[in-house]
Amino acid sequence: MLDNRRNIFVFQGKPYFPRPDHHSPYAEVSMSWTGVNSENLAAVWLLCHLTARLTPPRLREVAAHLDLAPRGGGLQPESYEHFKRRIRDHFGIRVNQETLEQAAYDRAVKALEADFLFDDRSYDYGQLRQLPYGLHFDTYTEAVDRDLEDLDLPEQRQKELQLRRKILARNYLDLQPVMEALDRYRRYLALDSPGGREKNPLAFLDSESGNPLPDGHFRLDPAGRVVFSLQPPGKNWRLLSESALRERLRNMDEKTVRTFWDNVQLDGILSVYAFRHVSAQMARERTELFSHKPYSMAVLASVPDYRLMVGLQYLVHFGRALGVRSELEPVLSFPLGSNVISLMDAVHMYETLVTGKRYGMAGEEKGDETGNDGLAIIERIETVDGEVLYSQKPVSDKVLDPRNAAAVGNILQNIVRYGTGAYAHAHVRLNSTRPEKQQALQRLDLPVPLLGKTGTANRFRNAAFFGYVPRLAHDKTVMRLADGYTIGVYVGFDDNRPMVRGTTHLTGAAGALPAWSAIASAALNLDHPGDRVDVADLGFNGLHLQYPETGEVFVPVDPQNGGAVIGGRGALRSTVTPSLPAVLTYGQVVGGGHFEPARFFQPYWKNHQ
Repeated sequence: MLDNRRNIFVFQGKPYFPRPDHHSPYAEVSMSWTGVNSENLAAVWLLCHLTARLTPPRLREVAAHLDLAPRGGGLQPESYEHFKRRIRDHFGIRVNQETLEQAAYDRAVKALEADFLFDDRSYDYGQLRQLPYGLHFDTYTEAVDRDLEDLDLPEQRQKELQLRRKILARNYLDLQPVMEALDRYRRYLALDSPGGREKNPLAFLDSESGNPLPDGHFRLDPAGRVVFSLQPPGKNWRLLSESALRERLRNMDEKTVRTFWDNVQLDGILSVYAFRHVSAQMARERTELFSHKPYSMAVLASVPDYRLMVGLQYLVHFGRALGVRSELEPVLSFPLGSNVISLMDAVHMYETLVTGKRYGMAGEEKGDETGNDGLAIIERIETVDGEVLYSQKPVSDKVLDPRNAAAVGNILQNIVRYGTGAYAHAHVRLNSTRPEKQQALQRLDLPVPLLGKTGTANRFRNAAFFGYVPRLAHDKTVMRLADGYTIGVYVGFDDNRPMVRGTTHLTGAAGALPAWSAIASAALNLDHPGDRVDVADLGFNGLHLQYPETGEVFVPVDPQNGGAVIGGRGALRSTVTPSLPAVLTYGQVVGGGHFEPARFFQPYWKNHQ
């Protein structure tokens, strides 16, 4: 599942706070339902974690293909110093003391998962996994505070800035002084234990101010957990007084006291148990990182900016392989459409994503791809004497593994069935030239399985819908992807002004999808598939899409839970989409009907034929 909450993402020192374009009730969503509901936040989160599951050897393999690893081959491999300058100066990757500390934190969080689960601390690990390190968050907070000083800010902007400040307040570095204050408070409480003052009468003093009364407040959260905070008490805080705290501790044995303090929540964000464990693990990870050169692959593999750059550069190169010729910038807003591409580029891209192959026209003599899209609409050029000057010779290049193409195709199909492409699902139908059969088809009113995705630019400056129309299979009972139609529709003003009037604004679903549906309906019925279908069979079985046989299974999901897999329901081994909400994937069913997904490593360049 992908994180779909408001968050901060940092790349090369610049904070990015993506915003949703609609209210979503889901804190987490599946990859399929990220597409179904156009969940912006989950899409950016996925980009930032694109390389998270790559092992070091696989990360290096991907990086090497993208020219982000030391160059090998030739008479002399690239030197460390040359690689360092290239990565630093060309790609902007900086490795210093601060970035190494952040890398140590990230490594520590990952390394501790098994220990937390063994200690039955899955809740604590969930808190830790979602907690950013917080490098430069103090600087970002100051910038937000300066913006908030503007008394003329619109209310909506004020709320946005206040939310950003709240997001920035949740980080590991800001919890360090809270942890230190809690330790002082514990020493202060220990003074009243037998022999406490005799052991160290000054132990409770603040090391900086010498204040005999420790800072901080204890309170109970709605779940009854004890929270320690340095923040001023809020109106609705259920404060736990010092006397009440002492009374609790007085009735506990030594083991229970240790557990009590481990469970205290620092600012309601992270347990003491989690903080202490990650701090200790950081020391071990820090030692390991500092044993290597800063720009060695052993270190870079743990540097967030480097891993993010590998993911972004992969997307840029992948876009080229999909047929995008427009310039693509490696930026965090990539998934939200910040890169401007042509309509033809987008159509090429969707065709390749669905079919797995990039199609083009080859020159008659050279036989190589010309890149001239105009040739796609010309079948043949002849002289008046019948001499053939040019004839269309389609060429294709395999870009996607068939499994990936099928999985992406199913996401696009679910978008039309359950999400923003629903207009096409409701309006595109098979038609027949025979009156009686046409009437029967109209009575059935069967949706045609279609694939597609909406797109809406910032401030509603333009809207688009790109999709794929399958063809009726030879057995006339299902639709298939082979030889289908890729269609793209773009809607917008010539001067690029927002498509807004009053409270009405045009999105991809409202602006481009109706036109796309009309074109799709015309393309679908070009060869009169409605004349060939068996209406009785359609009435019994419906009209479904058949995917190529790639070993896929369909796993039932819950649309009301962000598209999460329904536990214990197993998986359907089939090439035909079921009627109920499901996702096409790969894996096996294990005990109790639990589905265990398969993992495979197949970057696009391994698919070229």
